[in-house]
Amino acid sequence: MKVFLTELKRRNVIKSVLAYLGISWLVLQVVEVFSGLIDMHPLVGPAVILTLTCGLPVVAYLSWHFDISLDGIERTPEADGQALKPLGPGSWLGLGGIAVLCVFIGLHFFTAIEENYKAESEGQQQVMEADSIAVIPFTDQSPERDQNYLASGLAEELTSLLGRTDGFRVAASKSSQILAEKGLSPVDIGRRLNVQTVLTGSVRAQGSRIKIRVELVNTQDGHTLWTENFLREFSDVFELESEIGRAVVNLLQDKYIEAGSFQAFATTTSTDAYVMYLKGKEQYRLQTTESMKAARTLFEQSIALDPEFAQAYVALADTIALLAEGESRFGVLNTDIAAQLAKQNLDKAIVRQPNSAEAFAVKGYVEFMTEDYDTALTDLSKALSLNKNLSVALMWRYLVHRSLGHFDQALADLEQALSLDPVSRANLANLGFEYSRRGEFEKAKSYLTLLSKDFPNYPQTYVNLADANYLAGELAASLENWLKAYSLSKDNLNYRKSAVSILIELGLTEKAKQLIDEDDLTYQAFILAREQNVEALETMLAFQVASNPDDYWAKLEQAIYLGWMGQVNKSAALFVALEASTPEQEMYAMPYCSPAIEIAWAQKHLNSAALDDSPYVPTCKKQLNNEISLFKDNVLMYLAARISALNGDKDAFVEHFREALDNGWLQWWTELDPLVAAMFVENEQAMALLQKHNEKIATEKQKADNIDLSLYL
Repeated sequence: MKVFLTELKRRNVIKSVLAYLGISWLVLQVVEVFSGLIDMHPLVGPAVILTLTCGLPVVAYLSWHFDISLDGIERTPEADGQALKPLGPGSWLGLGGIAVLCVFIGLHFFTAIEENYKAESEGQQQVMEADSIAVIPFTDQSPERDQNYLASGLAEELTSLLGRTDGFRVAASKSSQILAEKGLSPVDIGRRLNVQTVLTGSVRAQGSRIKIRVELVNTQDGHTLWTENFLREFSDVFELESEIGRAVVNLLQDKYIEAGSFQAFATTTSTDAYVMYLKGKEQYRLQTTESMKAARTLFEQSIALDPEFAQAYVALADTIALLAEGESRFGVLNTDIAAQLAKQNLDKAIVRQPNSAEAFAVKGYVEFMTEDYDTALTDLSKALSLNKNLSVALMWRYLVHRSLGHFDQALADLEQALSLDPVSRANLANLGFEYSRRGEFEKAKSYLTLLSKDFPNYPQTYVNLADANYLAGELAASLENWLKAYSLSKDNLNYRKSAVSILIELGLTEKAKQLIDEDDLTYQAFILAREQNVEALETMLAFQVASNPDDYWAKLEQAIYLGWMGQVNKSAALFVALEASTPEQEMYAMPYCSPAIEIAWAQKHLNSAALDDSPYVPTCKKQLNNEISLFKDNVLMYLAARISALNGDKDAFVEHFREALDNGWLQWWTELDPLVAAMFVENEQAMALLQKHNEKIATEKQKADNIDLSLYL
């Protein structure tokens, strides 16, 4: 250090730095004097200070190598009197590095000062640091209260606009709307949605003018952070949306967004087209067949008024897709035709607005409808790269991942979708289903219980609860939830049929007949099997096969029921015969891996093939291992028990059967299953587990028998 300080003194570095500081002080005095005499820009002073400060390290570096005086600039002589050598590349690189670093630091600080100055000049100083927000549907302040389409539509558009902002978690507008309709206050809505701030307000359109009042509220203490009134021409509504969104970001984020750099995508030059679009969105939100048809008409009218309105094409495509046939859709249009029409509109939207997250999200859903899963995954991921807060894209990507067998990614997407849309019926119902499959019944029920509280009249709530109960072995509770679902939607006969099936499984066949029409033969074989009416069942099954000789399912049902009824040789022969007629895609149907596993048993039973030579057991075992690593499904555990029984491994059978039983396995035909029946006879532990199984069924039967069916019919 002593040598270094001595060298600094010899090279006049300190003298040069002091001289530079003196000159800098003089320059600052001149700037201060002139700023009082002329109208100098407020940023000139900070720019000069930063320039002089950043120049200091460069001067210090140069003074190490050069003597800087009034007589000029000369190289500093070496201390030992040796001849001077030219400065090498390292010295010049060092100078360049210091200069670049100083410029970078100076620009960084100047940009921050500039942004702060612009924010202050616009009255948009940061009021708090927040990374989450919900936009609550605005209040309709029109005298006739007939502008709800505008109030809710503006909130939805602002949600989409803010969702594209980095560093912001924006709650889905659907959740905000549901909670607002329940009468919750803005603060309570924000707390339920787990956001730090909420944006609320009121809107009124009169003639060609629109008046909007907005209010930004802190959900932690209920204090108002910012409020503003806007009165504009209706044609300026898009600029107004952008202005409000930009103000919110500037107030809550540690950055400044300049005017004009934060634009809404849903733009049109036609006010009438925008009104039609908002009215279409209002109908779309109702989610009924009639409202979706009305929404389609309104979006088509919007496009007719402005053929360049990109978001109207997106909304039309979305509506057409949901009008298609299929689960969770409205079943008005053929799926292929709906997909074709939706894609045509999406192509038009993307040409006009290539960065529309909503367009790519709907495109991904349409591809999911047509089972083009890989392309769907690409487009949905593209949508989320454009707007990571687009919860519906996450929910649709969950469906795609699940279809592709990407179960971990599917669950992650679904949980993220729920964090953005916490009051979504679909998200809560699907999470209940997913955790039921994984054997986490309490977690599943927690989601489904929340769903039942938010939507007590939503049948799917009780459908998913019924599924969770069934998988947990709570058959009576499952029956009651199926009946609740049916009482809320009596047009859906699947709910009633599910209740009938559980009653038959529990041996309550007389009670089941109360729910079956006299001419309904659907359950005839099931009832005869449960009542152990072997002769009548065998006759009926033989008639069904003879009447439908090409019906694969009739033959499979005959083989299964005869095995349960003790007609083991006949059952085995039928399964062996099924090998040739079973469609390839049906051979290893999971979670039972049926009929492959039964065919392997039949071939072994009839000594027509050695088990070691059969491809069926290894393939079933492979599929079992793939699924059971993730899903704690008692059916998969029972499949493991069946495979152990076929291999003659008594200890493994007991272990797997105990696992299945502990995880909810309850099937009346377990002791009749020809694949495992010998294990119960030969092993005391297995017999003890079977007795426990039968006692549970008896308990569930008693609970179910106490349910009054008339309350739900």
